Amino acid sequence: MKNFKVKVQNADGSFDSVRIKAETGREAMDLAGIRGYNAVEAVTDDEKGNISFGRIPDSELYHFTRLFATLTRAGIPILETLELLGSRIDNRYLRSALQGIVADVNDGTGIRASFGKYPLIFDKSYLQLVEVGEESGKLPQVLERLTGILRKRIQLRGMIIKALTYPVLVMVLSFVVVVAILVKIVPRFKDIYSRFGGDLPAITKFTLKCSDLLINYFPVFAGFVILFVAMIYAGKRTVVGKRLYDKLVLSLPLFGQMFHTYEIAGFSKSFSMLVHSGITITSSLDLISQSIDRIPIKSAIFAANELIRTGRPIAESFDSQMPWLPELLNRMVSVGERSGNLPEMLDHVADFYEEEFNNKVETLASLIEPVLIVFLGVIIGGIVVSLYLPIFGMARLISQR
Repeated sequence: MKNFKVKVQNADGSFDSVRIKAETGREAMDLAGIRGYNAVEAVTDDEKGNISFGRIPDSELYHFTRLFATLTRAGIPILETLELLGSRIDNRYLRSALQGIVADVNDGTGIRASFGKYPLIFDKSYLQLVEVGEESGKLPQVLERLTGILRKRIQLRGMIIKALTYPVLVMVLSFVVVVAILVKIVPRFKDIYSRFGGDLPAITKFTLKCSDLLINYFPVFAGFVILFVAMIYAGKRTVVGKRLYDKLVLSLPLFGQMFHTYEIAGFSKSFSMLVHSGITITSSLDLISQSIDRIPIKSAIFAANELIRTGRPIAESFDSQMPWLPELLNRMVSVGERSGNLPEMLDHVADFYEEEFNNKVETLASLIEPVLIVFLGVIIGGIVVSLYLPIFGMARLISQR
């Protein structure tokens, strides 16, 4: 028996650790689950850093799924495929999980059941699709569909990161520059003004006052910034705080619309893939609502699905509970529902909103650069002008004499 330190997540989103004796990290995670904990990862005391398994990036899951699909389509037996992948995967969480899966499959456990022991790696929609592929004998085709949706998810998320990186970097750098000017340069001009005396322009007085406040109360300002960031981070780990944060993000000027389109594109693609794979509408929506991170959208999908369970049409349920969905999407879903071609219609919807998201990101990128340039010009230029106005005035007085 080894001593494991198991990291667990509480209901409020915070993390704790419990100590459990077990033979393997997987067994320690299972025992933690039996005791009512939501286990995240397990680390042995004997070998620090030897983590059994935990969450993995989408890129790692995509790489694994793509190889899994390729090898099974080539006719290599599933057990041999999993053994091969388990020996070649670099990610320690996934490698450890695959070793456990191989042992389970060797003992006669089904693929879906074996994968299901690792919910932090394989979410419910992934498991559901694997089960469909296993039962239908079309696992390679299903894995290829999964590969496609994971690739799209990574691409969409990468586009958001790319769109946000430039403005965030510019804002941070501009903040540093403004602080440096106020702390290092403005005091020198203040000394010059004090030698000459006289009344200063209002904008110059304002700049000097800001400099004095920042220098004299810098620890207070820094403390407020750190406290503000910590409060946001802690608030996001509670249900109420996460809901408020998500609402704020989705209502941001310019960026909110981009995030909305991102969620719509992801929802459409997931819905299309699940329905195409033969999973029922209500089960598909259940899986999507569980995989979506934004609480307002998750709640809306859940509410719409409850109406569908009562017999309400899909488009009508979407329209009443998911107002953030565009009218065009609802109309296309309605047409597909009435014609019996819902999977095909969802494919068109998914392709359309992926293209729509790409366009919004490109539009935002083209707008944000000139807006930031103007903003920085006003702020930094205003400070520079405020500092030189008195000097220009002094030069004019000297020339008049």
